[in-house]
Amino acid sequence: MPGHFSSHRLAEIFRDLYLGERSGVLHLERDGVEKRIYFDRGMILYAESSAEDEDLGRRLVSEGKISSGALAEARRSISEPKDLAQALVNRGLIGKETLSHTVRFIVERVVQLVFKWEGGSAKFNEGWLLQEIFESDILSTFEVILKGIGGMVGFDPIREALRGLDNRLRARVPPPVPLERLALSPAYGFILSRVDGTSSLNHILSILPQGEEDLACRFLYGLLVMGVVAHDPPVGEGPFRLATVLRDHADGVALETLQEKAILQAYGNLKDKTPYQILGVAPTASRESIESAYHETKEQFGRDRLLPKVREKLRSELAVIDSRLVEAFLTLCQARSGDSVSRREDTTAQETSQAVGVSSLLVRVEMDKTHAKKVIEENARVADSYFSKARKYMREADYHNAIQYAKLAVSYCPEDARFYFLMGECQVRNPEPRWQRMAEQNYVKATELDPWSADYRVSLGRFYKRRGLKLRARKQFEQALETVPGHEAAMREIESLG
Repeated sequence: MPGHFSSHRLAEIFRDLYLGERSGVLHLERDGVEKRIYFDRGMILYAESSAEDEDLGRRLVSEGKISSGALAEARRSISEPKDLAQALVNRGLIGKETLSHTVRFIVERVVQLVFKWEGGSAKFNEGWLLQEIFESDILSTFEVILKGIGGMVGFDPIREALRGLDNRLRARVPPPVPLERLALSPAYGFILSRVDGTSSLNHILSILPQGEEDLACRFLYGLLVMGVVAHDPPVGEGPFRLATVLRDHADGVALETLQEKAILQAYGNLKDKTPYQILGVAPTASRESIESAYHETKEQFGRDRLLPKVREKLRSELAVIDSRLVEAFLTLCQARSGDSVSRREDTTAQETSQAVGVSSLLVRVEMDKTHAKKVIEENARVADSYFSKARKYMREADYHNAIQYAKLAVSYCPEDARFYFLMGECQVRNPEPRWQRMAEQNYVKATELDPWSADYRVSLGRFYKRRGLKLRARKQFEQALETVPGHEAAMREIESLG
């Protein structure tokens, strides 16, 4: 039992006493005000304090249930305030049922008020009350604690920390409390129905009216603390501890801030940098070095390295960074290709000007052919690797990355129709006119590079059909049939045009 408590820790104190089935008195004090809460095997039995409306005798008199004279008579026969209820019943001054309503009111009031304290000192004195007048009850204990949490002070950081978790919520089986006997409002009953192991706290709150979010979050927090509901996967070991959630949330916020700062800094630095500066390579860098720098820089802002919240918040900035990286890479690769061509031309001119034998010239030509073939094969291999990644991202509906990898494939092998067709298939999903124009250009490029592909013709025809260009669409479908007579998709499309 801690010597000091905060409003954040109080619910766990009640929970630990409940789970430990402790019996005794919990003394809570702040600024000279003390409140005492009595427990019987972990269940709240009774509460009192020096405040007038939290003193059982004075409360009974104010409610008109006993007279002040009867109260004075009963008090003369007891040594401790907690024995007053038993004395009143033994003397026939009040019935147990009438007394229980006032006791329940005082218990609820004391618990709700201590939850409004920002902190104080706590001490638990073990011991049995040895009174039959009070009856402990699991349900009333649970409901009183939930009401206290419903009005607890300083809940904002708890709400933010809980909402920062993506863990699903599931009800414990069997539940530590007979939930079917709880007096729950329809809203709370609905919330419990959603705690089925498939929904997170954020998802549950998102389907509630905005005005009910705070109360619902407090209710779910109460269920978590009391062990009725658990996170899946668990947050820490053992019973729910808010300190673990708050610490993890603070760490997450710090990481989120760090990632946002890095992204915004990179975004701001891109404006005035050359392609060499963007990738951090020297003007003399080889294509392999350029490619390595590109992948290393891109990896810094990869999907797996950024928090989902950061990716969503800075989506536009990340898109610009990614586009500038690709642009810088393609620019430098094209420059390297141009340099290679110039070097080969200079070398050829120099060699031609030299006096060489016919046999030496033939050997050199054969070597050049072999080297050129190796370069072409290597470029094709790299292009296929990028194309495979582009198709993977397209299957995952990540069209932005699919387009970027298709562009990389084109940079290595610009005469492959598949790469342009895939870009068109991705770009056509964006309804903006600019993207539709790019999709059309890539569809057309694919049909030019591979005029024997009926499927490319059909896709281009469907593109025109969606835009209301029926004559252009019909022409593409007819050309597809010329290439592959009886092409089912082309025939159906022509029939649909009428």
